[in-house]
Amino acid sequence: MASKKTRTKIRNLLIFAFLCLFFIPTTSAAEVATVHGAIYEWETFKLLENTIVEINSTPPQSQVAKYGLYSFDLPMGIYMLNASYYEDGELIYYAEEKLNITDEGDYLLDMLLLPAYPKGNINNTDLTEITTLLGNKSLLQNENESKGTIYLIAAGFILIAGIIVIFTLKKRQSSQKNELETSSYNFDYTDQDNITDNGTSLPHDLQQVVDIIKNNGGRITQRELRTKISYSEAKVSLMVSDLENRGIVEKFKKGRGNIIVLKEDDHQNL
Repeated sequence: MASKKTRTKIRNLLIFAFLCLFFIPTTSAAEVATVHGAIYEWETFKLLENTIVEINSTPPQSQVAKYGLYSFDLPMGIYMLNASYYEDGELIYYAEEKLNITDEGDYLLDMLLLPAYPKGNINNTDLTEITTLLGNKSLLQNENESKGTIYLIAAGFILIAGIIVIFTLKKRQSSQKNELETSSYNFDYTDQDNITDNGTSLPHDLQQVVDIIKNNGGRITQRELRTKISYSEAKVSLMVSDLENRGIVEKFKKGRGNIIVLKEDDHQNL
């Protein structure tokens, strides 16, 4: 009986040990974060290939960012990430970043490498110049975007102003044309020597209107008359009024237009 209890305890211990071995790696893996990013050159903002990237993990890790990209798997902690770029064995660009990993997941950290000065040769003036250059690049980009927006707005205003000017000129030309035709008609009317009081002799333009009405059966709408004669609407209206004053036609209002009727006596004599 005692032997059976002993075997049961041993079996329970083995099961517990197996469960511990199963869950411990899972828990450890869950606490690992991935740090990755790109390495850029400070002046051109292009990817720096073959940059050496190092991090002070335990144990330390390093890799060559062949295409300007790097990636590390790290547990929780605070680290210093260094990136160095060499040409012919000489350090050209360098940067370092402090990294605090507080949780699992992905951490994106892009690095901008600055010129590497020999120890003792770098001073605050150099750092200020570099910072100013980087700031000027950003300001220049924002200024170009602002200029592009201003140009678009200015072009829109110019287009609208052009349309308004063209519309105004066309309207003025149309008005001047009507005034010219009206004044020309008044001049023809007063200068005709063959006009008689009984209306048996008419100016050429008035006779043309009468002929059109006569050929249309003695009546016509003013709108239709306008389509059959090469004068503006204003001049046609004046000529109809002149014929009405002479007693040759009668004008009747119908809807929005007028019907012009040739009087019977004049219809036969003209």
